[in-house]
Amino acid sequence: MNDIEERVRALRDEVPEPDAARLASGRARLVAAASGRRSGRRSGPRVPAWRLAAAGTAVAVLGVPAAIAVLDGGPAREGGGRPPVSATPVSAAAFLESAARDVDQRFDHRPGDHQWIYTKVYNAGADPRAPRYELQRETWTRFDGLKSADYTMGADGKPKLEIEDEGWVKTGTDSEERTPAQWYDYLRTLPMTPGDQLSAMRKRADEYAAEMGTAGFRQGRDQWVFARLGHYLSLEQAMPEPGRAAIFRTLARIPGIEIRQGVRDALGRPGVGLTRTGGDGVRTEFILDPDTYTYRGMRLVNVKAQMLPYSLGKSTPTSRPVMKPKHVPAGKVLVDTALEATAMVQRPGQRP
Repeated sequence: MNDIEERVRALRDEVPEPDAARLASGRARLVAAASGRRSGRRSGPRVPAWRLAAAGTAVAVLGVPAAIAVLDGGPAREGGGRPPVSATPVSAAAFLESAARDVDQRFDHRPGDHQWIYTKVYNAGADPRAPRYELQRETWTRFDGLKSADYTMGADGKPKLEIEDEGWVKTGTDSEERTPAQWYDYLRTLPMTPGDQLSAMRKRADEYAAEMGTAGFRQGRDQWVFARLGHYLSLEQAMPEPGRAAIFRTLARIPGIEIRQGVRDALGRPGVGLTRTGGDGVRTEFILDPDTYTYRGMRLVNVKAQMLPYSLGKSTPTSRPVMKPKHVPAGKVLVDTALEATAMVQRPGQRP
């Protein structure tokens, strides 16, 4: 196990989270991809593609220490990583209501269980020397989650598309690990009125804070809610349109949200930034397409110089590495990913 994976293991002990046991292997694979490590043939249990998607978007929900571990040591950029952005005169409430009204006009259709979702994610923090399929990760997931496919390194040193049978997966009532079909059905059960949805999300945030106990809840309740709703938006093909519109209206109720124009995602595409800074001094940015309001990417930026936990050494079955504070400068990008493509396709290997 490499040093980055050791840090994640230690930091997860410090930052409790829902369904940690089920997310563990997914986050380990995410760390490997984000660090640009050249992977060989898989050893040990394979992680379904839809679990990787959950781990990737969950970093905003699960807290900053996990995010630091994901990109620490990689080419995270100072100064926010992109040209300066400026706040627009349009209020967050006005922008989000406009987005909700646009979505209200769309036809909602639940994909068939045997249809496939193609997803391509770009990791700006990955080592540029890594294989292209690691920098821009492509996955195919059947809507029911029973099959998935992605690229791995073949025995001949060339990328190879592998299709795997996943078997049925049972999840809890508030799991971050769901099949696309389970996500779609779950998101339709959320309250559709902004006030009721916000109350329900804040209640879950309070439960999460209680689970953390003395570890604290540094980002704050509303920041947790903001990050979790942004995570839901990132699901795209598994997101029912009524649920998307409701989330936009709920986000408008959260104080402290700003709308920024002129932002660019990890691929340099222009977008509109939906941003909020938590009590932990980290700004979460969800970047939306300015015309369609679809999710384009997510960025975490440290807005103030501060000391954040950093692990030293390696853990063993009987001991864990020592945690030591590490100085993280203001403006450092902690996570920067872009959802380059997502669509329904007929079969694994096919692109839209």
